Amino acid sequence: MPSAEGDLPPERLRHHQPPFTCTGVDYFGPMSVTIGRRHEKRYGALFTCLTTRAVHIELAESLSSDSMILALRRFIARRGTPRVMYSDNGTNFVGANKELMNIQEVHEKMKKEADVRTITWKFIPPGAPNMGGAWERLVRSIKTALAATLRERSPREEVLHTLLLEAEHIVNSRPLTEVDVEPAEAEGLTPNHFLIGRSCGAAAAGHFDDNVLLGPANWRTCQRLADHFWQRWLREYLPTLVPRRARGDPICRAPAEGDIVLIVDSSSPRYSWPRGRIKKTYPGPDNQVRVVDVETTGGVLRRPTSKIVVLVSAEATAVPCPEV
Repeated sequence: MPSAEGDLPPERLRHHQPPFTCTGVDYFGPMSVTIGRRHEKRYGALFTCLTTRAVHIELAESLSSDSMILALRRFIARRGTPRVMYSDNGTNFVGANKELMNIQEVHEKMKKEADVRTITWKFIPPGAPNMGGAWERLVRSIKTALAATLRERSPREEVLHTLLLEAEHIVNSRPLTEVDVEPAEAEGLTPNHFLIGRSCGAAAAGHFDDNVLLGPANWRTCQRLADHFWQRWLREYLPTLVPRRARGDPICRAPAEGDIVLIVDSSSPRYSWPRGRIKKTYPGPDNQVRVVDVETTGGVLRRPTSKIVVLVSAEATAVPCPEV
């Protein structure tokens, strides 16, 4: 039977501490890479900071204990030693892939490695993957985008590694807070602010199409694959932020003037998160709002409600801050 919704774990709320002090880890793959004339499998280990929502991706040769421990050691070398590590219980992995059957052994050996480094390792209960939602949501987004991007491609390992790091940077550049529409206050808080001190800093090297995926210029191949990732992110992640409701359900609030929104635009360049404030709404004959004018730093844009995501309602922005 359903239980009452509990409070967030304390690891999600700890502040004034380095990123990845409290970390969740999950695995994804396999992904095919080209080594000489043969194809081999590679796996990803995704580490998520439970406080800043930043991600860190490591590429592993296999799901063996040794390979995953090496991924953990590389993560610690680059991000520092966490205090607490969370991961799924081995019984949460269900599927035909026999290589996932040893995941429990991997977790136990990684826990021993963590004990040496004074890391507290915690497993969520068996059969309760929802308790790992803090990292599962990010893992699912990256899994979906990479699966579609690499479905019919087996890039070189160096290209795949670069693509994973660019995917990591894209996810870490997503906005966590609302942004003012004034040009001087156009940048919202992102996980990258905690990692590199700014939201972005990496410009795309150019625009290429699928015709340049063949040939020796592997940096162009990686650039195009990263573009694929960005397009999948826009199509498959952003719509999940829009609340679903049954037809005729009056509970879901319609967009209103003054709402801070994120604009879903497939033509937006990578690392770009266009945001603005709804200036005017246009109700239809049935009194349902389906078109809005959004005020942005570049002017007023008219968009359908299916292409916007409400970040902060007008009521929330109008609430005065309490006096201290």
